[in-house]
Amino acid sequence: MTSTTSTSQAAASANPAPLFTPLPLGKRSARNRIFHAPMSVGYANPDGTVTDKEIEHYARRAQGGVGVVVTENFAISIAGKQMPLQTMVSDEEQLPGLRRLADEIRRHGALSIVQIVHSGRYAGPWDEYESRPRLAPSAIPFELTPGRVVTPQEITPEEIEEVIEEFVRAAQLCERAGFDGIGIHAAQGFLLAGFLSPRMNQRTDQWGGDFEGRTRLTLEVVRQVVANTGPDFVVGVHLLSDERVEGGWTLDDAVRLAPLLEDAGTDFLFGVPTTFETMRLPANQGMLSKPGFMLDDTTALQRAVKIPVVANGGLGEPNEAVRALESHQAVGLARPLFVDPDWPSKVQADASDTLRTCACDTALCLKTQLTGSLCEQWPESARSRGYLGYDEGTAQ
Repeated sequence: MTSTTSTSQAAASANPAPLFTPLPLGKRSARNRIFHAPMSVGYANPDGTVTDKEIEHYARRAQGGVGVVVTENFAISIAGKQMPLQTMVSDEEQLPGLRRLADEIRRHGALSIVQIVHSGRYAGPWDEYESRPRLAPSAIPFELTPGRVVTPQEITPEEIEEVIEEFVRAAQLCERAGFDGIGIHAAQGFLLAGFLSPRMNQRTDQWGGDFEGRTRLTLEVVRQVVANTGPDFVVGVHLLSDERVEGGWTLDDAVRLAPLLEDAGTDFLFGVPTTFETMRLPANQGMLSKPGFMLDDTTALQRAVKIPVVANGGLGEPNEAVRALESHQAVGLARPLFVDPDWPSKVQADASDTLRTCACDTALCLKTQLTGSLCEQWPESARSRGYLGYDEGTAQ
């Protein structure tokens, strides 16, 4: 398998200029409209602290020319941690590594955003699922992995208040570390997304029931984070756009919530369809491999708000990314930047024919997430080292 694949003639002839205009983001400004979208790579230490490998990974994507680097999801607590090598943002001990990460991203000219998460019913390690409580809005059984049905513990009102405090503390730690903002994870079936879902949230207290009750926690987290961080600190939300299952959270629900999030102080939105459970349903099979598979959802969200909604999902072909800006204010790329961090600089220089593309049938990046993600399309030196850093491509 070759390491480079030429783009189509149509893509090569597209005018990329719209991608490279500045983007207002809250009270800050990104140098262009390309986001490094969050993608779990698992480069942290087992104790959740930041590694040199992790710093170079994200800084290398900033060096490649993106306007905004959004990290993979960093856990706000041990109870909210999913992956064994997942970065934590929960206490003072993590600040030195976080500061180094923020500083290095800034050195290369990109805004730095940390995605923060409580994994809720998906908290790990999954091979020890029953050994400690997994918090969810309701104790609803679900298929954790194919053929394995488990039941999480219903979170108490007191624990809900603790989770709100943990989100705020994580945001404050990120601000102290020098990051430009955070993205609150309310998608993919994690804790906040679970509260949104009528299927997963069957509570009868103020945190459940109707639309107002089910959206209360996400809105409260946003309000409290905004109230307890500085006016220039960017706050985004990664929102479950459609659960894609009968009786679940719908795109209409997400479109209804989006303006409320904007009013609460949200500065940007990502829209993300399905949860880890519902993406396996027959009706959703193959969805993630289709170019622009999220665009219908994110376009509907963008029409509902004035803040940027980031188009994302299968937009690695430059012409598709440019076209997405006709209905969005920004574009997010995850795997395209994982395989080739110089995607922005190459596209801007009219060198799209040199892009190293994501054409991996075996999804090696997903198979290696638990130990540190690798890519089949990387040079052998990067695969052997375990990450693609400064000495691959553009000079440091």
